[in-house]
Amino acid sequence: MNDHRKIFSGAALGIIGGLSGRAVGLVGTLLIARHLTPDIVAEVTVATVIALTGNWIAAWGCGQYVVVRGGEGREAIFAASMVYLLAGIAMIAVLWWATPTLALWLQAPRVADYLPGALLGIGIRRLGAMPDKLLARELRFGRIALGTALGDVAYAVVAVSLVSTTTLGGQAMIIAFIVQSCVIAGATITATRLRDWLLPVKVSAARLRDILRFGAPITGEIVLSEGARYWDKPLMFRLVGAHDAGSYGMAFNLAQLPAVYVGGHIGTVMVPAVTRAPPQERPALMVRALTFAALLLFPMSAGLAICAPTLVAALLPPAWSQVAPLLGVLALASLPGTGSFILSAFLAAHARNHWLMWIEVATMATLVSSLWLLSKGGVLMASGAIGVAALVQWLLTVRACRADGLRLQGLAAPWLRIALACVVMGAAVLAWRWATQAHLAIGWRLAGEVLVGMVVYGGAMWGVGRDLVGDALAGLGMSRRRHLEDRVREGESTP
Repeated sequence: MNDHRKIFSGAALGIIGGLSGRAVGLVGTLLIARHLTPDIVAEVTVATVIALTGNWIAAWGCGQYVVVRGGEGREAIFAASMVYLLAGIAMIAVLWWATPTLALWLQAPRVADYLPGALLGIGIRRLGAMPDKLLARELRFGRIALGTALGDVAYAVVAVSLVSTTTLGGQAMIIAFIVQSCVIAGATITATRLRDWLLPVKVSAARLRDILRFGAPITGEIVLSEGARYWDKPLMFRLVGAHDAGSYGMAFNLAQLPAVYVGGHIGTVMVPAVTRAPPQERPALMVRALTFAALLLFPMSAGLAICAPTLVAALLPPAWSQVAPLLGVLALASLPGTGSFILSAFLAAHARNHWLMWIEVATMATLVSSLWLLSKGGVLMASGAIGVAALVQWLLTVRACRADGLRLQGLAAPWLRIALACVVMGAAVLAWRWATQAHLAIGWRLAGEVLVGMVVYGGAMWGVGRDLVGDALAGLGMSRRRHLEDRVREGESTP
């Protein structure tokens, strides 16, 4: 199997595994919400975001260093691994010491109860981070996806079991997070050999300086990139209060299903894919990846936005009713950010790390200022800040890619056809809701909306974008024609 087939097959495995695990995790989240109030969930979320932020800062680009420079030998891998592990220990110690101060600043005293457990989970997860990058270098994305899916399942089972049978409350979610981290780390560690990344070798001062130089811009970019996805939670907590912040967090988690578990997996496999591809092939590879992502992301996001009222009424108790309008806004607002994440692989392959960092600086500044301004109109208006920041990020990323020859004019036509199919899908779902609202129970209406959406979107795409569907199947190795073309090319390249 050639690299392109491995790349797209890896994306498919990541998406299938991620969606399977996330489906279980999503059911678990909804069941948890039946036992906990929005304010408790918001406080657990804030504690987890603090721990994650420390993790991003202490990563210092070591994982990316292994992907990009791992071919230089064991010294590069071992040095990056040691810097990563030692920085993680220091980060956990600092945040543990600062826990009371952080809880006081956030005006959330219970965060101090949740943060130590969240830090323990992060520490466990860091043990499996370097093996994860080694697997990515070898294009073994199936094992990574398996670990993520199993981790999501473990989180859901443990959290739901504890929250429904004990009085642990928010601590049940923290314990589940620790178990999830153990499963994910175990899946990657057992798939690699310890000597490949942890067996000591002599490390030169020049290598350490190289890691520090390499990691500085990447750290800024990653911290701000991930912060743009997560820092809105503590900001919302401060601006609109615990209850509204909890509803917002639930809506955000639901809205991120397409972005994280489809676009995120595609973006993850694109970094090593674009790095390995010849420079002249990279633009076409990016356009194809963005088209493939749109085929899945557009209908999923549009479907979430349209089905939000029925979904929330069917699955959540009345205390969470505010989630429905928030989900409608956030599901669509997340789309530009996913495209930016995929395009960042192109910039990373051309060593444009400083560009990536400054794009994230602008995105974060836009997010914070938009949240502050829009929060004066309430949590629903404040949620629009996500869309404003995501659009700014997309425009800046596209502009930066032009310097290395990436033009996206070819995307307009396929994206318009996909959007048209989504409009047809949306109209069919709304018609179904209108026709069945007085005749079917809420659960049957929801199932009908999902089924109608899937069938109508599939039929509409077959009518207006059959070639796009065929190309996506070919890229995944599910087309006999593409398989034969690959065999011919491999035969021609054999001496």
